Amino acid sequence: MIRNYQETDFSALAALWNTAGAAQGYAPQTPEALAGLLTENPYFSRSFALVLEEGGATVGFVCGCAGDDLPQGRARGYFTCLLLDRTYETAENAAALLSALEDAFRRTGKTQMAANFFNPMRLPWIVPGTPGHQHNNCPGVAEDIPLHNWMLAAGYVVRAVECAMYLDLDRFETPDWAGPRAARLAEEGYRVDWYRSGEHRGLTEMVRSMGNPMWDAEIPEAAEKINMLVALHEDQVAGFTGPVYPEATGRGYFAGIAVSAEHGGHGLGSLLFTRLCQAEKEAGSRYMSLFTGSDNHAQKIYLQAGFQVRRRFSVMTKEL
Repeated sequence: MIRNYQETDFSALAALWNTAGAAQGYAPQTPEALAGLLTENPYFSRSFALVLEEGGATVGFVCGCAGDDLPQGRARGYFTCLLLDRTYETAENAAALLSALEDAFRRTGKTQMAANFFNPMRLPWIVPGTPGHQHNNCPGVAEDIPLHNWMLAAGYVVRAVECAMYLDLDRFETPDWAGPRAARLAEEGYRVDWYRSGEHRGLTEMVRSMGNPMWDAEIPEAAEKINMLVALHEDQVAGFTGPVYPEATGRGYFAGIAVSAEHGGHGLGSLLFTRLCQAEKEAGSRYMSLFTGSDNHAQKIYLQAGFQVRRRFSVMTKEL
């Protein structure tokens, strides 16, 4: 039987998370931490949280979320996770849970379900080949778990592939080319510095030109309240990266990097990123992780800094 989640299911959900979820690569969680990630998340809704019950036991769970404030939120529901007890881990049970979630979205007028990085219910996972180092969000469905093929069989289409990349900051050293490049750029009127409100112009406009709603919401505020490295042409913001701070896990936080089209082609992106890695290391971060599109030219910047691809995720959608 598939039914909506109830509060009395939480202990079974926690057990599923730390067994079936851990097998998918999710970071193990205490009950309190799991509640914060899922059931106490502002976007959690019982309408989009369903359990598979067998003989009175909760043996499966699927969760999605929705919101008109999310990208394409009026038409789109977001897939968050699907967990099955090992004994019930079959394509048929996964398809039944996915179908039930799709029906729940249809009942609220949604016409598409998507698994991508715009989902506000951010679930941390362990970076393979590391001593438990975590990335703080899933940008889609991992290619190395059965769920990926089950979703393909259920009619989901891969729209893009995101590469999850990792760097051990203990091994990072500023590359030899950084100094000469900074000197050359200085001759052209460019420099990299910490953002200073009132002194540097055009950050909000530059971020908005990138067309990323998540950056619109986060970057200008972080620059004012935390810190932000920016590429500058005279006093005009030409690019950004950051903010810089170590998360509780030891990960150096990374919201993104961008250089405006007007100022591209000078090598600002590479210089910005090496400054970010050094700043994160100096701030006490032990490692960095990020994801980027498999065909994104920025991947070259990350590889040059010593990052390695550790996992791949599919951005998936299905028309309802």
